[in-house]
Amino acid sequence: MSQKTKLAIHIVNASKAAKIAKASRLGIVVSSVLIFLIFAVSYYGTMVGNFTFSVDGMAREAGISMYEYADRIEYKTRIVSDKVEDNQGMTGLCGTEYYDGSQGEGVCIPGDEHFVNTDGPNNAESYIAHTFYVENAGDYKLDISASVNILASTKGAEESLRVRVIINGVGVTYAKVQSEKGESPGEFEPLTESFYSIDKVMYREYLEVEPEETLKVTIIVWYEGVDADHTNAIFGGGVKLDMKFSVIKVYDDEL
Repeated sequence: MSQKTKLAIHIVNASKAAKIAKASRLGIVVSSVLIFLIFAVSYYGTMVGNFTFSVDGMAREAGISMYEYADRIEYKTRIVSDKVEDNQGMTGLCGTEYYDGSQGEGVCIPGDEHFVNTDGPNNAESYIAHTFYVENAGDYKLDISASVNILASTKGAEESLRVRVIINGVGVTYAKVQSEKGESPGEFEPLTESFYSIDKVMYREYLEVEPEETLKVTIIVWYEGVDADHTNAIFGGGVKLDMKFSVIKVYDDEL
């Protein structure tokens, strides 16, 4: 092997070693940051662009329709949420024993009144929020179901996901139960109910919904910064969700 070749190999190896050392130092710095540090998490490009609200085929046939504003100007069978570009960690635990306030008020999810009193999209930089209406616009009384579904998830991002569903003024925040990283593995996360199943955040049934009866629905979605699973490990991951309304039963004596 020539002297020039040996020198070239030495230079390449030295360059690689410098890059590795630099990357290691960066990794140490990143790893030392508190779990609650606000950082951008890719959410399939956007946090909410893939979140749709819709009624299925049978529900459409039965007369279930949606609209975003109380004036009922435009009826729809599908609503697509607005985009959120800066999807950092937030918290719904402000004002409770589970949050010490050290991160300030800027990371707090507002109270329900902030959302339910505003029709249509009401997003901030780091959470999605959308209010809309689901109406039985048909001629028959119906039993209907509402579900929020996990269509896809990467890098365990669903572990720190929070979905708050408010229907006719009744709100529930859903989360996966605590993982092995939590203080009480297998138990509910603070102030939440557990996901309905592995691929459903929630499922509810509304029975004997009369013609012209309406459900007012508000959805808020965020990554919970206080969650032990809200770490750098989910950077680049995301969760794809939708909400579906279906008909369980049509009350028609002639059917």
